[in-house]
Amino acid sequence: MRMMRHVVLINWKAGASKSEVDQWVELCNQIPDECSMVYNWFSSYSVPGPETAKPSSHDFCVQLDLRSMKEWDAYIKHPFPGTVYSEGMKVIDLDRTASTNIAVETEPTRQKSRVVERCL
Repeated sequence: MRMMRHVVLINWKAGASKSEVDQWVELCNQIPDECSMVYNWFSSYSVPGPETAKPSSHDFCVQLDLRSMKEWDAYIKHPFPGTVYSEGMKVIDLDRTASTNIAVETEPTRQKSRVVERCL
């Protein structure tokens, strides 16, 4: 099935505390529970790559799939992602955050994968 994948690469504000970030991540990870149109949810803190001289350019990533533009519209209008966005403005550095949408061939699953603790 052809789906739209939404990918967000996030950096935290310089003054954001670990506690504030963790609270926002917990709230963000509730999106697939609150929004039935969201499939294939993944979220994670960045991990070091094989080249230590080239660290990750972002601190956190969220990925989700939607089955259609109609579902994208429903997602944008749903109040919960709006709350997550508003709360995120306290800790997210928008000038250093990026997002994109891509078309993917995949099956929609309600299973979600998330890393809620930093690793390494």
